[in-house]
Amino acid sequence: MEIELLGTESLGVRGLSCYIDTGSHRILIDPGVALGYTRWKLHPHPLQALMGDIIRAKITMYWKKADYIVLTHMHGDHVPLYNANPFQLDLYMLDHHGDKKIIAPHPSILNKKERIRLAKIHELYGERLITIKWRAGEIGPVRFFGPYNHGLSYTGVYIVYISGSPSILHLSDTGLLAEKVVEIAREYRPDIVITDGPPLYRYLHDEKTAREILNKAEQVLNRIARYADKIIVDHHINRCDQGYRWIRSMRNNAIMTAAEYMGKKPLLLESWRRTLYQLLPVSNYWFTNDYRGTIVKYKDILYRLIGRINDSALDINESLFYSLLSRALTEK
Repeated sequence: MEIELLGTESLGVRGLSCYIDTGSHRILIDPGVALGYTRWKLHPHPLQALMGDIIRAKITMYWKKADYIVLTHMHGDHVPLYNANPFQLDLYMLDHHGDKKIIAPHPSILNKKERIRLAKIHELYGERLITIKWRAGEIGPVRFFGPYNHGLSYTGVYIVYISGSPSILHLSDTGLLAEKVVEIAREYRPDIVITDGPPLYRYLHDEKTAREILNKAEQVLNRIARYADKIIVDHHINRCDQGYRWIRSMRNNAIMTAAEYMGKKPLLLESWRRTLYQLLPVSNYWFTNDYRGTIVKYKDILYRLIGRINDSALDINESLFYSLLSRALTEK
């Protein structure tokens, strides 16, 4: 079975997308890409946008290959959008032909904005779009359960199990905060679990709440670890250095980020946006004028930076990122 983690925070963007080829079926889960439109009053840096373009190209390729596409929920970093901004995946740039099936939440559990997103997909795919509202079911190779809470909120999120060797349980944005997912892990005993971590970056100002959500996430993570061989923890938790430090404190042969699963060092560009602007100054509205021409200028820098990060023997953090990016800027 072929498994590729495509777009997550440790791989440079917002998302939790992956591609699975079982030999009989090709399944694309949560094919969305996003960058926080503003963070610390800064828009995404061109180097971030370049990384986003690279990952969008991968997802576009796998979208065309897939015969099943699973949308666990309708947030903009998990689905292609009809009204995408420059840093998201444009629905109309994807292949709309063939007989691929798209599995998505039923409109009855969506808010108005999400229903519009779903309706735009339906306009293009018609009966190939299958919506689900049951607690559990199976469509082709995809077994689904839910909906569960989205981290600390009540947005409905489905989780997905794919049997095979290895078997995969994709917990989407349940954030290691939905204890009921442990029951699914116990029943199916997946080889690999792919999960979001809690949104720690939102609570750095509130030490008590941050500590509480990390304690709960640790309990859920340890319980899942009893039933899985590998657990990939990524997405919201990696939007701050403190979140990655928490993963490092748990990390062993079984627990890792998406980047580490793919044999790479984490590239937490969303977390390090201020450093990008500090070392590579650019107008905050650079993308309104010659988006493509601007990001191409950063291609060599990005590849040198990734090479230095992957060659480093040290665990990556923002201070080390500053040093490695500084060196990459002086290389030819």
